[in-house]
Amino acid sequence: MLKSLLNLDKMITPKIIIIFYWLGIIAVLFSGIAAIFAGSHLGGFFSGFIGGLSTIVIGLIGVRVSCELIILLFNIYAKLKEIAENTKIKP
Repeated sequence: MLKSLLNLDKMITPKIIIIFYWLGIIAVLFSGIAAIFAGSHLGGFFSGFIGGLSTIVIGLIGVRVSCELIILLFNIYAKLKEIAENTKIKP
C-alpha cells in the first residue's frame, strides 16, 4: 500500500476531489445565503433573493462541472492504462 503511494502507482487525487466537491457545495450554499441576507439589507429583499439564488445555482453547477472534468481526466487515464495492459504482447 505505502509502496504504491510512494511510487505514484495509486492515485489519491480522485478521492480528494470528492472532498473538495462537498466543501465547494457547502461554500456555495453559505455564500448564496450570505448574498441573500446582505442583499436584503442593501438593496431590498427581492434583489438580494435573486442574487443569492443565482449565486447558488450558478455556483453549484460550476463546482459540479469542474470536479467532473478533473475526475474525467483520471477516468481517461485508467482506461488508457487498461488498454495498454490489454494490448501488451505476451511471450
